[in-house]
Amino acid sequence: MTDHELRDLRDLLTDAVADVEPGHALDQIRARTTTTRRRWPYAAGGAVLAVAASVTAFAILGSDTTPRATDPGSTTSPSPTPSPTASATDSETQSPSAVVAVYYVGDTPDGPRLYREFRSAISDDLLTEAVSAAVGRAPDDRPLAPLDPDYRSAWQSGTAVSVRTVPDGDDDVIIEINLGGDPEGSLHDRGSLSEAEASLAIEQLIYTAQAAIGERAPVQFLLNGERTDQVLGVPTSEPLANGPVLDTLAHVSLTTPSEGMLIDNDEPLVVEGVGNSFEGNIVTRVEDLTGSVVVDQQPAIAGWGEEKLFPFEVTLDLTQVSPGDYLVVSSTDDPSGQGRFHSDTRRITVVE
Repeated sequence: MTDHELRDLRDLLTDAVADVEPGHALDQIRARTTTTRRRWPYAAGGAVLAVAASVTAFAILGSDTTPRATDPGSTTSPSPTPSPTASATDSETQSPSAVVAVYYVGDTPDGPRLYREFRSAISDDLLTEAVSAAVGRAPDDRPLAPLDPDYRSAWQSGTAVSVRTVPDGDDDVIIEINLGGDPEGSLHDRGSLSEAEASLAIEQLIYTAQAAIGERAPVQFLLNGERTDQVLGVPTSEPLANGPVLDTLAHVSLTTPSEGMLIDNDEPLVVEGVGNSFEGNIVTRVEDLTGSVVVDQQPAIAGWGEEKLFPFEVTLDLTQVSPGDYLVVSSTDDPSGQGRFHSDTRRITVVE
């Protein structure tokens, strides 16, 4: 993703977030979009806007549901936002810089959780591309690692996946994820994965697919084209809802900058993300790679006390920072004094 695309994404995410927090004005977002059943003709930047609005809203609003079977057609957040998947007839207007949100596993003091990473899409089928990335596959079937080396996929190498939405009643859809490949063992059982890792593997695909279509639709899992009683030991007989936000997602997740981004020290560094922390406190700093020198630090207030993540933004001054590699670190507060901070990091390169 280029610096120009990231600046566009930052601006679009800021607009989307402003409509969600603190005003919860989802109707305004809906008014700017169509329903998931309409074909979406992308103008330049339209794909970024559609994805940014939908995934940001979900990252912030979250859900109070658990990864359990849902009644067919029920959704955890019935927000009619556009599907960011263009048809073949839309290809001439498809933005070349569409963005997908992919959820990966990372470590926290409370065990593994999901972190969200934005990636530039290279195909028209954003739903398939996003879900494939979550299991570690590119659209051309090459292995695909997260951009951030702190993240990982819980799915074993060689897992194959296909995904589609199927109608469920007049206005609802179910996301159908079909898994296969599986050269090293049965995807029916969790194998060497811990129970927590197996659960997060399922949540990876649920959160990623829901973000891609912009709807909290239930997810039906298949193995080799057939319904199955479990995947990785997780019951999957019926469609699943996403798990509770604060039990599933890391409590802080950065949106910008992206991993490896070049930052001009003549320009302020705008850091944006979402978080949930004691009294809303999120602290962001830029430090050297050893962590021993902090070159700038700024607090922000996100939110807390609700089952969701809240947006935050800080601006950091790098004018006195020498060129080189640095870490951007955003961390939650911990009133217990036990150092149980949730953090997200990005490695950046400062240039003159």
